[in-house]
Amino acid sequence: MRYGDARVRGLGSGRTNPRGDYVLYWMQIARRLERNHALDYALAEAERLGTPLVVYEGLRLDYPWASARLHRFILEGMRDNAATARLLGLNYWPWVERQRGGGRGLLARLAKRAALVVTDDFPCFIVPRQTAALAAQTSTAIALVDGNSAVPLSLLGPVVSRAADLRRRIHKAFAEAWEHRAARRPRVGRAAGRRVAPPFEPAPLDDIDRLLSRLPLGASVAPVRETPGGTAAARRRLRRFVSRRLEGYAESHSEPAPPDEARTSGLSPYLHFGHLSIEEVIERALASSGPWTAAAVRPDRAGHRAGFYCRDEDVNAFLDEAITWRDLGLHWHWHRAADTATLDAALPAWALATLGAHTTDRRPWTYPLGALDAAQTHDPLWNAAQRELVATGTIHNYLRMLWGKKVIEWSRTPADAYAALVHLNNRYALDGRDPNSWTGILWCFGLFDRPWAPERKVLGRVRYMSSENTARKFRLGPYLEYVSGLPAPPPSAR
Repeated sequence: MRYGDARVRGLGSGRTNPRGDYVLYWMQIARRLERNHALDYALAEAERLGTPLVVYEGLRLDYPWASARLHRFILEGMRDNAATARLLGLNYWPWVERQRGGGRGLLARLAKRAALVVTDDFPCFIVPRQTAALAAQTSTAIALVDGNSAVPLSLLGPVVSRAADLRRRIHKAFAEAWEHRAARRPRVGRAAGRRVAPPFEPAPLDDIDRLLSRLPLGASVAPVRETPGGTAAARRRLRRFVSRRLEGYAESHSEPAPPDEARTSGLSPYLHFGHLSIEEVIERALASSGPWTAAAVRPDRAGHRAGFYCRDEDVNAFLDEAITWRDLGLHWHWHRAADTATLDAALPAWALATLGAHTTDRRPWTYPLGALDAAQTHDPLWNAAQRELVATGTIHNYLRMLWGKKVIEWSRTPADAYAALVHLNNRYALDGRDPNSWTGILWCFGLFDRPWAPERKVLGRVRYMSSENTARKFRLGPYLEYVSGLPAPPPSAR
């Protein structure tokens, strides 16, 4: 088996149609036209079949937690893709639904004309359901391509309960995987580049504000102008992180700070929407410490958090977060995506047992979802984190863990807490609705963790975090001052 074949699998019983008008790449989650394994595969198949390639990127109105915030971020990416497609000579068909249900049946009609459909293999949110729905509607073959990680998820073995176990597998496979990464710039052959006229009017992406104003999305979750979407913005942020913030990452990335001072990368929204490839992130980070090849990995450090990728401690610390911990959520969903529906299905037995034993414990404070949404609790630090989320679409990495832990303590039941956290994170966070959204929240309840002593009220033996300890651990003044200048969340009717 060729190494790249580990990224590809078929779905359904459809067959390739040699007489089809084109190969259709349905871009769902890897929303970029460079360093894209699915695009590379689709281009190769188009050349093999002697047909043009069509890249279709659609945006519906009815996805869960749809908002002007998420729409604008995606549309800015589509605008970048349209410009890149013109330079590459690719058929790029952007479609934006203007009224609910307006796109019903469109994708099936496009697939019917295709010789082959290629799409992204993503183990989360609405993507698996949408892909299965198309497979049920078409007789055309569908190929799913996993471009989620540096190492194909299918090569990482069965599900794990600890990051340490997955880290060893990633390190073992990394050097070979790195030699098979996606093309920096896709090669568009003569057949793949032949022009095909779309059967609909492509979305007008030259004036996104005007387009957004005409869509029935409401204004309750406003766009974040400071974090524009698209590959161009993603690369600017990546360059800024590597040149200004990567140094000192190992020691300081957990320190809550204003965006201009934080040692975090801020790349997770761009990785979630596929505007940036994790392979490009890895490549930039490794190059920051000098020329690098896969031969530089240190087998004697395999399985260790530090020292494997290179000798720079900051690069290693960042890559362990960007690869091991990010892949942990992706890999867990690859095997257990359906289990995110309930805590009973998702959590290890020890966590369910200890939380269950403390379900009837008295909660000193309980808050309805509306109060949480509006950042109206007794805890100023929690309110600051929620205010940052609502205003900017993100929470500092360390505070997001504290944010989740406190909601468990302030909810009548663990199930209520889980529902609230999923709603708040996926409604406001630009990087929400991602495998790491769900597993990050589930970590607050004990997933990927171990029992901790002493046993406490409400949380039992699940790891405890407090705002008071956080204030003692970090210098929070600059962060709190930054948040105080953000718009307050609007009062919630919930």
